[in-house]
Amino acid sequence: MTHIHSVIISFNRLELLQRCYASYKATVSVPHTLVIVDNASRNDTRKWLTAEVSPEDGVIFLEQNRFPGYACNRGWEAMPSETTHLHRSDNDFVFLPGWCEEVLNCFTRGVGQVGLRTKKEEMNAQSNVGGNNAILRELWDQGLRYDERPWGDQYPPGWTEDSLLSPAVVKMGYRWRRVKHPCIMPISSEDPNDPYYQETWRVRGIKPPA
Repeated sequence: MTHIHSVIISFNRLELLQRCYASYKATVSVPHTLVIVDNASRNDTRKWLTAEVSPEDGVIFLEQNRFPGYACNRGWEAMPSETTHLHRSDNDFVFLPGWCEEVLNCFTRGVGQVGLRTKKEEMNAQSNVGGNNAILRELWDQGLRYDERPWGDQYPPGWTEDSLLSPAVVKMGYRWRRVKHPCIMPISSEDPNDPYYQETWRVRGIKPPA
C-alpha cells in the first residue's frame, strides 16, 4: 500500500507556513505522515508550531538554520516503516487538490524522483526538479541523501542541494521527471525589496531581479 511521508521545511514567514500547512491537510488524499522541520525560526513561528500543529503530525526544531538539505534529511529519517514515497515541500507553496494522485501517477517504470512543478513552471531549472519533490523510498534505503552543506561559499553561485540530488538519482540508475499538471502554487511575492529574499540571493550568489 502506498504511504507518503512528507516533510515541510520551515524558516520564518509564519503566514506562508500556515497557508502551506492548511492546504496540505486539506488536500492530502493517501495514507501519509507529516513532519515539519523548523530551521531555527523566530519565536512567533516556533510558538505556533508548538500550539497549533495537529498531534498526529510531527515537529522537529533545529537549534540553528542548517538549510533545507540538512533539514529534509532529518525529517525523512523520521519516516515510519510503511513509507513507500518520501516527499519534501518548502513552506512558501500551497497544495492543489489532486496533487497526490498526479505525483504518484508520474512514478512510472524507472522513475525515482518526481518534481511537483511542471516543466513550464520550472523553466530555470533544467538539470534538477527543484526543492518540491518526491522520491521512492527505495532510493533512500540505497543511500540517497541531500547534500547537507549550507548555502554560500561551499556551492557554485546559484547552486543548492537540489542541484546535486537529481544527478545523484540518475547516477543510481533511475530517471527523474516533473508532473504534467500543476500540483502546487507559490504564495511568496519574491519582492526584490524583501529582506528575506535579499539575504537568500546574497547567500546563494544570485543577482537579484531588476
